[in-house]
Amino acid sequence: MSEVLDCIMCIDDDEATNFYNESIIMKMDVIKNHLIYEDAEKALEYLSHPVDSIKVPDLILLDINMPRVNGWDFLDRYIINGFDKKFDQTKIIVLTTSSNPSDILRADSYFCVTGLENKILNATKIKNILTNHFGISFENVH
Repeated sequence: MSEVLDCIMCIDDDEATNFYNESIIMKMDVIKNHLIYEDAEKALEYLSHPVDSIKVPDLILLDINMPRVNGWDFLDRYIINGFDKKFDQTKIIVLTTSSNPSDILRADSYFCVTGLENKILNATKIKNILTNHFGISFENVH
């Protein structure tokens, strides 16, 4: 595999989950840069900077259940602030432990959300995300 993403942003309030996700992604050698946020507010603040002064995420992995600004609030503000247009190539994958069908419907209602995955991520899920949303092939990776 020679294709890699420039940047993945992970937003999850759990430090251990961020560490775990980052470790898997880094071991897979599929990104050049990574951004980790335990606070969705800080992630939104980062995204508000001019595009030429930040690493634009190709992929945002977004936890739904977070204190202060949860994933749904993040998505609402992402759209209100025009980030869906500013980062029109960015894919957002919602991460959840919920099996509630209303969460699936709600995620589908956001046109900027390109998928929903159950936590916890693993290499297979990440490969599937990268293959399905970015066309990256893993056929020669073991």
